[in-house]
Amino acid sequence: MIFCDFKALDAAKPWYGINDTVMGGLSRSKMTVSPLDYAEFSGHVSLANGGGFASVRCEFNPIDVSGFTGIYLELDSEQDKHYKVNLKDVYTPQSTVYQAPMPVPSHQAISASCTRIVNWQRIDIPFSDFQPQCRGKAVSRPSIALSQLCSLGLVIGTQQSGDFALKIKEIGYY
Repeated sequence: MIFCDFKALDAAKPWYGINDTVMGGLSRSKMTVSPLDYAEFSGHVSLANGGGFASVRCEFNPIDVSGFTGIYLELDSEQDKHYKVNLKDVYTPQSTVYQAPMPVPSHQAISASCTRIVNWQRIDIPFSDFQPQCRGKAVSRPSIALSQLCSLGLVIGTQQSGDFALKIKEIGYY
């Protein structure tokens, strides 16, 4: 089931940034859509003022994904940073998320003299990989209520300072 295919230019409209500025940091992020039918989660992570993370989130009316095994992302395999995916159900407190690391896709070496092209690759993340976190620390909570999923987010953190850009063609459930 496709959640978001980013073919429409307004597909990024429901996505909004949640960055370390909530605790005094200086990081920034956004989700934009290219006319080439992909989205880009991009921005800058700053370690200044105790910061170190940037994220985007999309909230929606509760959906039932309990008949699926996990979430997939079709993305540019040339990513050079480590990202995570956040999910929330209607019972999840505001500062808590269910988080899973995004597997680093394999990528092919490209000669420096070549023009870089986007190399799309699908990665799958089973729902069983999502663990409850509150402000970056593991917490004890019941498993996520997949019959009441209401939020999906992307995050970059773990002290990866500098500019980042992750191209995403599609997000869905498998």
